[in-house]
Amino acid sequence: MTVEQTQQQIRGALSRQRQYFSEGNTLDFAIRERYLSDLERALMAHKGVILNVLQTDLNKPAVEAFLAEYYFLLQEIRLVKKSLKKWLKPKKVSSPIYFQPCRSEICSEPYGVVLVVAPWNYPIQLALAPLVSAIAAGNTVVLKPSELATASEELLVKLLASVFPPELVHVQTGGVDVSAALLAENFDFIFFTGSTEVGKIVAAKAAESLTPCVLELGGKCPCVVDSTADIKLAAGRILAGKFFNGGQTCFAPDFVVVHESVKDALVSAMQCELEKVPWHLEMAHVINDRHYQRLSKFLEGLSDEQIVCSGEDDRSACKMAPRLVIGIDWDHCLLKEEVFGPILPVVSYRCESDLIEKLRELTDPLALYLFSESKVFCQKIQQSKRSGAVCINDTMKQSSNIELPFGGVGESGNGRYRGKFGVRAFSYERAVVRRGKLGARWMDLKPPYGELFPWLERFMR
Repeated sequence: MTVEQTQQQIRGALSRQRQYFSEGNTLDFAIRERYLSDLERALMAHKGVILNVLQTDLNKPAVEAFLAEYYFLLQEIRLVKKSLKKWLKPKKVSSPIYFQPCRSEICSEPYGVVLVVAPWNYPIQLALAPLVSAIAAGNTVVLKPSELATASEELLVKLLASVFPPELVHVQTGGVDVSAALLAENFDFIFFTGSTEVGKIVAAKAAESLTPCVLELGGKCPCVVDSTADIKLAAGRILAGKFFNGGQTCFAPDFVVVHESVKDALVSAMQCELEKVPWHLEMAHVINDRHYQRLSKFLEGLSDEQIVCSGEDDRSACKMAPRLVIGIDWDHCLLKEEVFGPILPVVSYRCESDLIEKLRELTDPLALYLFSESKVFCQKIQQSKRSGAVCINDTMKQSSNIELPFGGVGESGNGRYRGKFGVRAFSYERAVVRRGKLGARWMDLKPPYGELFPWLERFMR
C-alpha cells in the first residue's frame, strides 16, 4: 500500500468514526456494556490463540502470558462493566445561594475520536486495556498495534473486527510511516505507550493541534536495598520482577542500588536464586535482533568477574540468558540508559545523602522500589525522589492491582489509567448549570446598576 493509499484509508476511517460519534451512537450505556461483554467473550474464546501468538512473538511462558495479557484484561473488563455507571454518574455540587433555584453538576463526557498507539512488549494487554477504557468512556478508537509483534498484530485485527464495527474501532497496521501518518491527523485524544524518545515526538505533534494526550513511557526504575532489608526475600522478589517478560517491562526494576554493608550478601543471594530458578529455560526472548544487539553492547568491555550469568545465549533465537552485572560504577552505560532486557546492574551506596543525590540525578521513573525494614528510611527516600508509583519490599505489584492508577511523572510520562482511572483518562469533566425561572433578578447583571454596587460591597464579603 502506498503512502497516499494509507493516508486515504486513515482519513476514511476517521471520517466514518467522526460521523458515528457525532450521531450519538457511543453514548448509550447499554451499548457500551454490550460491546465490553462481546470483547470479554471473544477473549475467552481466543484464549489459546492469544497464548500462542505471544509465544510466537516473544516466546512468553504460558503462565506469564495468561496472567499479564489475558486474565488481567478479563478482570479489568469485568470491573469496568460492574462499576461504569457509578463512575460516570453526574456529580452534584453546591451552588451559591444567590443562584438559587439552581442545580450544578459535573458530567463526564467522552473526547470523541481517539488514537491508541500500543507497544510490542505486552502487545495484547497494552493495546486492549486502553481500548476498553476508551470504549467505556464513550469514544471511538483508532488502534495502532506494534508492527514488531506481528502475530499479535494480526490477531488484534481479526479479533477486534469480530467484535466492533469499524466506525467504532478501526485497527491500523503498519510501521513507522503509518504512525507518522496517524499523528499527522487531528484526533480528539491520543493515548501512547512506548519509549520516552518517541513519546516526545507524539507530544510535540499533539501540541500542534492542542490535542490532549496520555503518555505511558519508561525510564530507569531504581531498586534500593538498605542495610535493614531481608536480603533473601529481596533477592528473590527483585529477580522475579526483573526477569518477568525477559526484563521487557517498563516498570521493572532497572538497576539495584544496595548499601555497601550488605552488597556482597545480596549478590550472593541473587546468585543462589539464579542457580535455583530455571529462568533461562522459561523466559521471554528479546523481541528482535536489533534489540538483542543493543543489549549486547551494554556488556562490551566487562570482564567475566563482573557478570553473573545463568544459562546460555542464543542470538539466532534472540534468547538472552538472565545475568547480573557487578563491579561497575554510576558512570557505566548500564546506569545511563534504560536496560529493558534481562540484564540487572548492581551498584552500592555508602550513606543516605549520597544515595539521594544519585537518585535525584536520574530522570523520574515509573516506579521506585524500596527494600527496607525502616519506615523512616522508606519515607525519606519516597519524599526525595518523584516516581509514578512506589512499591516497598516487593516489585511490580503496584501495577498488578487494577484498583490503583498506573502512570508516570516527568520523563516517565503523564496521565493515569487502569480501571476507573482509565475511564477518567478518556473523559473530560464538563460543568453543567441549570437555573430555574425564579430567583434573584439582580443576578442577571445588566445596566442600569443603580445602587447595586454598594449593596454588593456590603453583603458579599
